[in-house]
Amino acid sequence: MGLSGGKDRQSAEETLARVYHARYARLCAVAAAVLGGDKALAQDAVQEAWLRLHAPGVGERLDPDPDRLAGLLLVTVRNAARNLRRGRRELTLPEEGWAVLPDPAPGPAEQTERTEAVAALRRGLRALTAADHDVLLLQYAYGCSAAQIAVLLGIREGAVRQRAHRARKRLRQLLEQEGYHERP
Repeated sequence: MGLSGGKDRQSAEETLARVYHARYARLCAVAAAVLGGDKALAQDAVQEAWLRLHAPGVGERLDPDPDRLAGLLLVTVRNAARNLRRGRRELTLPEEGWAVLPDPAPGPAEQTERTEAVAALRRGLRALTAADHDVLLLQYAYGCSAAQIAVLLGIREGAVRQRAHRARKRLRQLLEQEGYHERP
């Protein structure tokens, strides 16, 4: 849900600052894992993520919930690190490297996952590429627009729309394979 009042926005910005400072070391560790252990470049990625979250049009929609802000910050840091890694082609993180990283946003939703349909959806989301997964996460879990996602991930708005379309199509296919069909 977007924020409308200045007081709510100020509260979200203060909460974001507290979360950022409290989790700075973890954010740097995640970025370093993406960047092949380069700690200086990892700090650059964390700072880039901070700037993206304060870009025009992004800050107005921040939810003041610390858990949601922590997850949003982690996704943004990971993508800033990926963008820096693309600039340095020799640094790559093997696919199995992602398995050892903690889940970026555990929250109340995970506690309520009890049904088979939700479990199938989670399996489908895990089967998506990291880039497609992040686009859907930012779009649906955080309510970001395509323009905001483009700023947060450092890609073009058209690329965000393409990834979202491709991810939804792939997720639909995965769910149909598990026996869950779209309702008419």
